[in-house]
Amino acid sequence: MKKTPLTLGQVLKWTMRILAFLAMAASLVGVYQTHVAGAGAHFGTTPASMALIAFALTTHVWIKTMTCDGKCTL
Repeated sequence: MKKTPLTLGQVLKWTMRILAFLAMAASLVGVYQTHVAGAGAHFGTTPASMALIAFALTTHVWIKTMTCDGKCTL
């Protein structure tokens, strides 16, 4: 089988996928730290709500980068 070399577009696409995954993982750590770590489970605070919003947004971006190979919009 003949292998085709990677193009710049493919390299950039995978770089964005990896960065989106790392951002999602960091936001998941933030959700854990604001909801569970420290004095136990607590909900309803502003930082906890912002952490959930950040996790939802970064998860959306990561899923879009993994499933979009053509012309897609966020």
